[in-house]
Amino acid sequence: MIDDGTTAETGSLLGAGSEFEGKLAFLGTVRVEGRFQGEIRSDDTLVVAHGGDVSGKLDVGTLIVAGGVVRAEVLARRVVELHPGGRLIGTVTTPSFQIEKGAVFEGTCRMPDDPPGEPGPPEAGAPSPT
Repeated sequence: MIDDGTTAETGSLLGAGSEFEGKLAFLGTVRVEGRFQGEIRSDDTLVVAHGGDVSGKLDVGTLIVAGGVVRAEVLARRVVELHPGGRLIGTVTTPSFQIEKGAVFEGTCRMPDDPPGEPGPPEAGAPSPT
């Protein structure tokens, strides 16, 4: 159990006072308590904890915002969770979006019928793949 109420076990950490700009790809769970700007890609879990500040483009399995701030274009293939004190500003595409009392969401959300990243049925009149 993480001290902010989330249950994801942390594999890697960008600690308080740290700053990183660029691209990040990872397996498991990454917890951000510092500042990150750029692109993050993973099929796993990104936790933005108290003091964390993430901006850019996120393509993750699960996004948990637990006291930190995210300013991004977000694609979360499983779920986005906003916990009290968490703030998410931007566009979100996810099949499940949980916002707890005390969290803030400013932006737009798209919740498609098909899970993000999985091909849907071809559109009528569209050429079939060969």
